[in-house]
Amino acid sequence: MTSPSPDILRAELLAADAIGDIIEHWGFRKVLGRVWTVLFLGATPTPAADIGERLQMSAGAVSMALTELQRWGVVRRVWRPGERREFFEAETDFWKMISKVFDERERLLAGSVRQRLEEAAAILGRARGAEAVVALDRANRLLAFVLVAQTALDGFIKSRRVDFTRFGDLVSFPLRSVQRRKA
Repeated sequence: MTSPSPDILRAELLAADAIGDIIEHWGFRKVLGRVWTVLFLGATPTPAADIGERLQMSAGAVSMALTELQRWGVVRRVWRPGERREFFEAETDFWKMISKVFDERERLLAGSVRQRLEEAAAILGRARGAEAVVALDRANRLLAFVLVAQTALDGFIKSRRVDFTRFGDLVSFPLRSVQRRKA
């Protein structure tokens, strides 16, 4: 494979660090965002060795990151006829990626929160006194909020999409705004 030009490489590394920061903020390892971004920006599937070279990472670190990214369904292995090396490409459908994470992480958390709030409400329902009445009311309000959030989350996961049509084109609008500022 040919190496990207210095300008492309510099831009790729800036983008990889930016996405790595976002991914890290969401509780994942920064390296996952960096590896995914290199693949996402690439025009063709990329071998692991090239990813490591671009990001200055060891083969082991790249391999572990690719394995985890494949588990999350945001990177896939691609077979290339006549090649012995493994090539990888990024999932490019943002909603597909986000819904997978929501399905595996947020749904689990929502279920745990719901269970604990239900238990807290049951305990408060058996308690006596004015404080217990206030606490039970507030625990039930928290539980109602979690149930609404859980229903919305489940709907999002099942539909694998979010309808933003009422908000206009949320992807093109910011891009047009940035392009106007540069002009």
